[in-house]
Amino acid sequence: MSSELIVDELTGRASAGSIAVTAEGGTVTTNLQQGLAKAWIHVAKDGASTLDSFNISSHDDDGTGDGGVNINNDMSNNDYAISSMGSDAGANNVITNITLTEDTEATGSFDYETAFNNTGADRTNLDTSRMMTIQGDLA
Repeated sequence: MSSELIVDELTGRASAGSIAVTAEGGTVTTNLQQGLAKAWIHVAKDGASTLDSFNISSHDDDGTGDGGVNINNDMSNNDYAISSMGSDAGANNVITNITLTEDTEATGSFDYETAFNNTGADRTNLDTSRMMTIQGDLA
């Protein structure tokens, strides 16, 4: 038998902002809010255009391979997690790295650099398609 639940809002009974969901095995629970992505962005290869986003107010193009993300609804602190990936830099088949710029993470923004590794330890900044997801607690 199938069922359908149609609601506009979910609120926890014990705590309004917390909903426990029973995990696949049925023996443990996970917190629904903790498992949701709080923001994400897909930046175009030009390094300036945003192709799509969620909870992002704007993206800064600060130069080749140098950008910043501004979160619309702030995080509760600057200890959130950022997962990222970049596309291939072109016909070169190089590994693209997205690196958080040190000491720039704030509750509502962070800066990053996109680069590829040359031979040795050299890094060369480049504009390439990049995707970032932010997880943590909203303020």
